Amino acid sequence: MKEIPLLPFYSSINAEIGEFAGWRSPLWFTSNREEHLAVRSGAGLFDITHMTRIAVRGRDAQTLLQHVLTIDIQKLKLGKMKYCLICNENGGIIDDLTIFRHPDKQDHFIIVSNAITHDKVLEELEKRSEKLDVEIQDLTFNTSLYALQGPKSLELASKFTGRDLSILKWFTGFETIIDDVPVLITRSGYTGENGYEFMFWTWDIEKLRKVWSRIIALGAAPCGLASRDSLRLEAGYPLYGIDMDEETNPIEARLDFAIDLSKEYFIGKEAIMKILESKQIRRLLVGLKSTEKAIPRRRYEILDRNNHTVGNVTSGGFSFIFGIGIGLGYVKPEYANEGEKLKIKYREKHREIEVTLKPVVPHK
Repeated sequence: MKEIPLLPFYSSINAEIGEFAGWRSPLWFTSNREEHLAVRSGAGLFDITHMTRIAVRGRDAQTLLQHVLTIDIQKLKLGKMKYCLICNENGGIIDDLTIFRHPDKQDHFIIVSNAITHDKVLEELEKRSEKLDVEIQDLTFNTSLYALQGPKSLELASKFTGRDLSILKWFTGFETIIDDVPVLITRSGYTGENGYEFMFWTWDIEKLRKVWSRIIALGAAPCGLASRDSLRLEAGYPLYGIDMDEETNPIEARLDFAIDLSKEYFIGKEAIMKILESKQIRRLLVGLKSTEKAIPRRRYEILDRNNHTVGNVTSGGFSFIFGIGIGLGYVKPEYANEGEKLKIKYREKHREIEVTLKPVVPHK
């Protein structure tokens, strides 16, 4: 079991520690509810060092990424970041990730992907890079990643960095040095709120504890992975390994915005084109809102008015903002309509739910 660098420190301040994707990380410091609401109303700080970080550098770096990623990497400008996918030959999703192009180096990219796919993503990149002039470096175990999220994140991040970060646009970033530690700062996040992510080039416990403590002292609430999950559900963000996997294609996951079919080639493009041309889409990922006191839970059946199974829940939880059960799940395409009334099978009873194609909490 892998451990993030500050785990002993978090344990010493009585954080609840749990396992996620092979890593031991804080689940919460106070409570899921308290941390969730802190992010929606103020600012929260997450340690997301468990996530995979990979540098791709060299003369053929763009050639490799153009081949592997679903976006047109040639369109990605210096200092910009983009969300995209890696697919297999059948169009199945190997992982979803962000790719950042270095502000000063045309052939230097940073990938941040899911912890659960660490080995798979590295292997895919290395396999496709044979005979190319490219360096693939796993940064996961010599960098640390923190996310400051919430409506007050701009104020706190500006104080922390000593810079006016209001000029930094969404999905852009820059490098600087804070407390003698090099850091890549991007305006990004996974909560639906404005936010900033800090990738520090160190695993030194004392340096990281100083950084973490400074941000908390400015007014950020320490937050664990439990609230990160409930926040992403309200924002309608799918989680790899839960809401999608290699048996899922981007069309049914409603991630077609993350693929560029105008570019000549990427792995899986042909299969995805065939799916679109045939119009044979088996299912679509939708948001779910409970209209009764019931929380949609993973693997619950989704039923139509005649109690026929039309889909299944992939993830669910409680919206601390609206006080209702919410979730994500797949339904047959004819039921993927805003406001569609369906049911879940809940404790041998049927409870009403409603389909939503928009985030429960709008993105800021």
